[in-house]
Amino acid sequence: MSEILAKSSKKYNGNPIRLCEHTKDVLETFNVLKSRMNSPDLSEIIRLAIICHDWGKVLPAFQIKKLGNRQYQPFDIYHDIDHSLVSVLWIDQDKLEEQIKKFKPKEAETYRQFVLSAVAYHHWRKRFLTLLQPDSMEFQNLSDKLLGDSKFLESLKQNLLAEVNQIQGADSLIGFNYEMAKGLKNGVPFSEYAHPPYQLYWLPRRVEIEEHKLRDWILISGFLMRSDHFASFCEEEGERYNPEHQSVAPPKLKENVKAKINQTDEKKIWQFQEVDCCKDKNVILIAPTGYGKTEFAFLWSNGEKFFYTLPLRAAVNQIFERARAIFKDTSSDEKVGLLHSDADVYLLGDGGEAQANLKAYDLARQLAHPVLISTGDQFFPYALRPPGYEKIYATFSHSRLVIDEVQSYDPRAAAIVVKFMEDVVRMGGRFLLMTATLPKFVKDEVNRVIGEENYAQLNLYEGVKSQFEQIKKHHIKVELIENTINDGKLDFIIPDYTLEEVLNQAKAGKRVLVIANTVKQAQDIFSRLDKLIKQEANYASLKDKLWLLHSRFAQADRSQLETKICGDKATKRVGEFQNPKPDSEKEGKILVATQVVEASLDIDADVLFTEIAPLDALVQRMGRVWRRYGPMEKPEEIPKSANPNVYVWVFKHGLHSGQHYVYDNDLILLTLKLLKDISANQCKESYKEWLAKKGKEKAGERIRSVVEEVFGSQESPQKKARGRKRSKSKDVNLVAASGPQGFQVTLSEYDKFELVEKLYDLPDDHDYMTKFTQAKDILDAGYMSDQLNEAHKIFREIYTVSVIPSQAKENFRKDVRQFWEKHRDEKRLYTYFKKEVLARFVVQIPLNLRKLEGRGLQPIEWWVRDLPGINKQQKERLLRWCQDIYFAEYEYDRKKGIMVDEPWGHKDAAII
Repeated sequence: MSEILAKSSKKYNGNPIRLCEHTKDVLETFNVLKSRMNSPDLSEIIRLAIICHDWGKVLPAFQIKKLGNRQYQPFDIYHDIDHSLVSVLWIDQDKLEEQIKKFKPKEAETYRQFVLSAVAYHHWRKRFLTLLQPDSMEFQNLSDKLLGDSKFLESLKQNLLAEVNQIQGADSLIGFNYEMAKGLKNGVPFSEYAHPPYQLYWLPRRVEIEEHKLRDWILISGFLMRSDHFASFCEEEGERYNPEHQSVAPPKLKENVKAKINQTDEKKIWQFQEVDCCKDKNVILIAPTGYGKTEFAFLWSNGEKFFYTLPLRAAVNQIFERARAIFKDTSSDEKVGLLHSDADVYLLGDGGEAQANLKAYDLARQLAHPVLISTGDQFFPYALRPPGYEKIYATFSHSRLVIDEVQSYDPRAAAIVVKFMEDVVRMGGRFLLMTATLPKFVKDEVNRVIGEENYAQLNLYEGVKSQFEQIKKHHIKVELIENTINDGKLDFIIPDYTLEEVLNQAKAGKRVLVIANTVKQAQDIFSRLDKLIKQEANYASLKDKLWLLHSRFAQADRSQLETKICGDKATKRVGEFQNPKPDSEKEGKILVATQVVEASLDIDADVLFTEIAPLDALVQRMGRVWRRYGPMEKPEEIPKSANPNVYVWVFKHGLHSGQHYVYDNDLILLTLKLLKDISANQCKESYKEWLAKKGKEKAGERIRSVVEEVFGSQESPQKKARGRKRSKSKDVNLVAASGPQGFQVTLSEYDKFELVEKLYDLPDDHDYMTKFTQAKDILDAGYMSDQLNEAHKIFREIYTVSVIPSQAKENFRKDVRQFWEKHRDEKRLYTYFKKEVLARFVVQIPLNLRKLEGRGLQPIEWWVRDLPGINKQQKERLLRWCQDIYFAEYEYDRKKGIMVDEPWGHKDAAII
């Protein structure tokens, strides 16, 4: 008899891990996890699945070829099929069903099928699609070998019996399934014996399963996967970890929150007053930005495992640092984990605790922390049920989910978020949906699928309405900008005198924030402001006080910019736009940016100039102006703005530089109508009919009619002034004094909430609503993604290409060589490579095949194959690490990012 190995990893004694050892490790992990379940019977069924899950590793091909167990007998390397599938052949299904009858006497046959499925597919491979079809030659050949060589079969059975004899109850379940082997030999598809849980192709077999049984199927598979993955992780690390750390106890958590907000009287802390009535419920919380929603979420967790999700990485990093300060106790365990695509690079940092932080990151990937802060794309795509989704659903069956800033997701992504919330509730978990602006269609869908009776709603706008009506921080001036159409193409050039107004505000000692809707517009504004500062002695004080931020920078440059702008609490570095602005600060400065600053950066400005955007986005942008005066300030303590501190630019033709590619034009037009009506104090009861009527007009006519309705039809002073030579400052002041066409309005915090509610009360047949409802209908019909990366693409609906500007090719080559000189065979090489090399060179650009023509795209893989001076192993690693990255003929500037040189009128994708 030969030992059966499970892993080639070495344990403490220096020997590879045997199958019996690995099975014990998986069972030990599950013994911890099952404490989170409230079903002892289901726990015992999961235990049976764990015992059997790796029996297919008995095949010689797996032992000899994959694990290098060269002494293994009998010898055979030809018949090689994935071990998870082969495991089913070694289960005595009659005895398995007898065991299950002890826990599910009336449903034993159904749960037997669930166990077989969980075992067969706990490692899903792409090639299963072929293996599971009728007449699979690989299964026919294996079955022929097993049935035709009794000595070979008996030897394998004895190996397996000897290997599992230390595991209670295992030997009684072993029994080769001759009937199944005969069926496979005769062309019966494997899927007839173990029903696949994935793919639309097999959906008809699943649709009639009762919901509670389907939930149990998911839990059996999910807990098997999580236990197996975690045990394997510990084995590979050579250390034993706890798969479920305990969170901070509620009393300690309350004390930490009180210390954070510097308030000892619980009666004065609204979070304490509100959380007690809903800590055991699903909750929708609507409250202004800066009102302490995050601390409420921490308290709502009530000492249970929870996941806090946000749309953007920069915001996630900030919440992670806040959570670390709150969830700390006397133990040495790290309570808070961080998950996003570059979390390992962020945690690596520059400090001496890098290795400890990276170990915490590994545990976060294993979902071991009681608090996990993540981007939404780490979990919401699992609502599309790609292979392996059960592991996530099983974890959420005993966890809480926090969704922050749901309004930042596009309609299709919002539908996926709602579906995930619905599934979390069905699995037994709870959710907290919190936002400053909740689209009505999202709330209506939550009511439909979850039910108003199944969640508590806290609307703090209504709770303290009178206070929010008095808080009026933002005095808005909406300006119409004349622009031209040449050969059917629009320009979106900001007039010089408007840019000079930006400079004059900064010259007066103010922090000025300029937000454009496209990278091209932001780069154009930045370049022209920079030119004016250099040319005009009048603006000399602003030299080196102008910055540009968008997402088409290399990650290292962007991180430096964000630190420069926001500061760094860890190093006590003060940011140029750090919140709050110190009273002592008198120097003017300008930040030009895209939508990246809307929700991800905690900055504080005095004045905002922005292109028109939907009202919810405008509200987010306004939130960066006078941020130092939060919504909890007493209204009388907030200064009154004598002049506008928010300027909104609207182009007469096309509305904004992103046209309809960045934002839905109807939302822009409705935003203009809402702002105009509230300025005249004549808001309608409903705007559905108004928008439906406008929707019957052609796109161009609709824009013209709304612009005339909002701004009037008279000729703009800008047009009268066009062509005037303005070499002297008095000419500029003359034009500016006459003012562009427009109107002004002051919004209270309650006005913002009310207007956004009106904005998203859309007609059912509106395109925005249609995208949401169609996506949700498809998910409700049982849609399943074939692969996880496909689910991610559907969720994000953003297709990008990773490029390195060709001008940096030699520097890239030099850094690659230096990297291999510095790092040899240490662990986490990919993390270091991302931080030290890729972060300095790679830029994400929108995928637009027409734009990429003539850019000389060259896959870096080609270049790596011919790269001298590195060994074979290093080259193989580089080939993996550089997949789907291209050299491209783009100009790159560290102050401006990837340069956009297309003329106006070409599509320029939104950057978020």
